[in-house]
This record gives sequence, structure tokens and C-alpha cells, in this order.
Amino acid sequence: MKILELNLLAFGPFTDTLLDLSEGREGFHLVYGPNEAGKSSALRALRQMLFGIPERSGDDFVHPYGKMRVGGVLQHSDGSLLQFIRRKGRTGTLRSKNNKDALEDSVLNKFLGNIDAALFETMFGIGHEDLVRGGEEIMQGGGNVGQALFAAGSGISDLRKVQMELQAEADALFRPAAPTRPINEAIAQLRKNQKETKEAQLPSQEWERHDQALGAAIGRRGEVDVLLAQRQSEMHRLNRIKEALPLMARRKELLEEFEAYRSATLLPDDFGERRRRLVTDLRLAENDRGQALQAIEEIRKEMKGLQVPEKVLENAGLIEHLYQELGSYQKAAKDRVQLTTRRDMLRAESKDILSRLRDDLTLEQAEKLKLKKTETVRIQTFGSEYERLVTRLDDAREEISKLSGLERGLKEELRNLEAPKSIDALTDAVERARKYASLEEHYVAESAEIRSLQGFLETALAKQTLWSGTLEELEQLPLPSLETIDGLSRNYRD
Repeated sequence: MKILELNLLAFGPFTDTLLDLSEGREGFHLVYGPNEAGKSSALRALRQMLFGIPERSGDDFVHPYGKMRVGGVLQHSDGSLLQFIRRKGRTGTLRSKNNKDALEDSVLNKFLGNIDAALFETMFGIGHEDLVRGGEEIMQGGGNVGQALFAAGSGISDLRKVQMELQAEADALFRPAAPTRPINEAIAQLRKNQKETKEAQLPSQEWERHDQALGAAIGRRGEVDVLLAQRQSEMHRLNRIKEALPLMARRKELLEEFEAYRSATLLPDDFGERRRRLVTDLRLAENDRGQALQAIEEIRKEMKGLQVPEKVLENAGLIEHLYQELGSYQKAAKDRVQLTTRRDMLRAESKDILSRLRDDLTLEQAEKLKLKKTETVRIQTFGSEYERLVTRLDDAREEISKLSGLERGLKEELRNLEAPKSIDALTDAVERARKYASLEEHYVAESAEIRSLQGFLETALAKQTLWSGTLEELEQLPLPSLETIDGLSRNYRD
């Protein structure tokens, strides 16, 4: 089996970190880096990728348990490949490369060759702590790790014999009663150097003074850090205000423009149509009024020019009666002419109709052609229909006249209207307002994410048993470096 890729998706200090091991033809790779670069974490990730992440894993200091993921690509001796992801959990921790489908452990056992986690760690996953522990077990004459390291792993068949040879070499180097042995000489020199070092050390009072000065400097540094954080927060606030100044100025300009229209009256939706209709009616009424005033003026002029004699006034009643009779006579005379003309026309039409019916018929014989009642009713119906059509035609002509007048009024109003104002400034303002809407949405989303992360941190902080406090107090705690912790651990073991 060859390991082609180790994908540290969310493990220990790593996030989406890929170790590509596919280029080595012989499958041998050397991974190096400074202290605390994550080499031990990567080795633990390799073990747990193959055999599962422990329930109480110590590599959750960046990613919570539910998010821990390690992926990899393995190549079998027959050339087949396996791409998978290992998540933390109790069941179904082996997932496909898309992290959607669960895989059976038997699929991975084919590539492992039935090697369990303990044998893999002993033969192939040895870390620095395992080497130190194995050496201590060998020095004590036992231990499975020491046996596996220097016997099965190195190919030495007689470990006890090797131990005896090493003991002989150790005796040649060191023996308590032999002052000439190299280690004894080194120990004597060490004691001499320790004595000289002790003599060269500072007095306790001087050291206490320096220690107090160091403590005061550390305290001052903490105060400066707090002051620096406050100044940085204030600087960020001022920068945000600076960025908002152009927007505030534009907002002030828009508010000033809005003040000019604050007292404007809001008109209903149909105001335009109503106004055009009323303007048209007003113009028609003004036209009628002008004609009426002109007629009144002409009548007044005629009245001023009239000279009525007294005798005419005395016979006013008789004249009025004669005038009325004259009107009736004139109307009768006028109607007589029309009726005579109509009679002649009707006679001519009747003769023409009779001649088309029968050549020998005369008007005196027309009585024989008298219509039946049903025919009369039908003719009357047609006559009524004809009158109705004529009335509709007259109404249509009157409506055309009104619409023509309305059209003339609209054209006159259109000519008097001012040129339309440009709306480019309003369009730009609307576009800028839309941009502010996206910023508001982004601000709401970022605020929700900050609240979520703060809740997660407060929950994790509540689980701590060695210390209690708020997140702000936690950020101000002085913590030793990882190198200091490793040094103290080695001193404690010594």
C-alpha cells in the first residue's frame, strides 16, 4: 500500500491542507519543518485517518469535534485506488470522497492488509514520544515498545545480547569508582562548572530587583496592549465614520432636495384625466358665455334703437293677439306650402309605385291595395327602426363634434405644456439607494455570524473547569509558549 495524499481538512492546527505524496517513485518522503510546525499533528492525523479519530481527541483546539475531518488517497499493490474521508464519530466514520456516502471498513482493510492500529503505530507510526518511551523501557530491560522498535522493527534477533554489549560499552564509559572514565571526568568537569556558575550568579536581592522590574514591565506592557486595543478600536470607528462621510453628505443633499417638495399636495391617480375633462368643459362654458354676452349686447343695442309710438302701446293687446294670429297664419301658410309639396310628391310617388305594380291602376283604385294589419305593423316596425337609426346617427355626429372640440382643447393644452424635466438625477439616486440595501443585507448576515461565533465561544468557555471568566478576560490572560511547556515537561520527566 502507498499513501498518495494526506488531506488535513479540519484537524489540529490545519484547515484544508494537502500533502501530495504521489510524486515519489519509491514511496519514500521526508517531511521537515521547525518546532510546532505540525509534524506530530500530521502523524496523528495519518494514524487516525486509517483507524479512526479517538473519542477524546486532543486535536480539537481549532475545529470542534463535529467538524474534524481527515482525507486521503491510498494505492493498492494491484494498482487500485481508494479515496475517502474520515470524520469523528462512533459509527459510519468512513465516508466517500464527496463526504456524502458511508463506506464499509472492509473496503479499507483490503489496503491495510489486516494490520491493526497498535501494530501500525509500532511498526510505521512511531513518534518522538514513542521513541523516548521505548528507550526508557529498553534501559529498564523490558517493554513491548522497546522490543518492537529494536527487535522486530530493526531486524535484531537477540536483543538481550545487544543489551549486554551496550552495558559493557556503558561500563567502559562510566563507573562510579573509576575517576578516569570519560563520563566520570565529564561529571567532575560538570560539577566544577556548576560551582563556577553558582559563584557567578547574581545575589538574591539583585535578582528580586530585576524580577520586580520585569513584573512591572510586563504589567506596563499589558496596560499598553489594552490602550493599543482601545486606540485601534477608536481608529477603526473613525475610519468607518470617514468612509460614511460622503454618504452622509449625499444624504444631506437629498434631504434638502426633498424639503422643496415636502409641502406638495399628493394628487389622486385619475387627476390628469379629471383635469383635462374639466378644462375642456370650462373652455366650452367660456365659449357659450362669450356668445351669450355678445347676444345680450346686440339685443341691448337693438333695444336702444327702438322707437315705439304711443298709439302702438295703447293697442298692445290687440297687436299681441294679431301677432299671435299672424304667427299661426304664417305657420299655416308655410306648412301649406310644405304639405302641398309633400302631397304632390306623395301623389307622384304613389303613381310611380302603382305603375310598377300595375299599369292600369289609378289613385282612386289604391283603396283596393290597402294593407293588412300584420303588414301595417311590420311597416311601422321598420319605420320605428329607421327613426332609431337616424337618431343614433345624429347622436354619433353630435359626439364627433364634442370629441373634435375635446381634441382641439387637448392639442392646445399640449402646446402650452412645459418641456419634460430630466430624471437622470433621480435615477442615479435610486441606483445608489439600491446599493445601500445590499450593504444592509451584508451587515445583517455578518452580525448574525458574529453572534453565532460568540455563542459557540461562550459555550466552549463554559466547559472549562480550570478557569472561569468572560471572553474579554480570556483574551487578556498571559499564556506561555509551546516551547516553554515542552521544556517544563522534559524537566518534570527528568
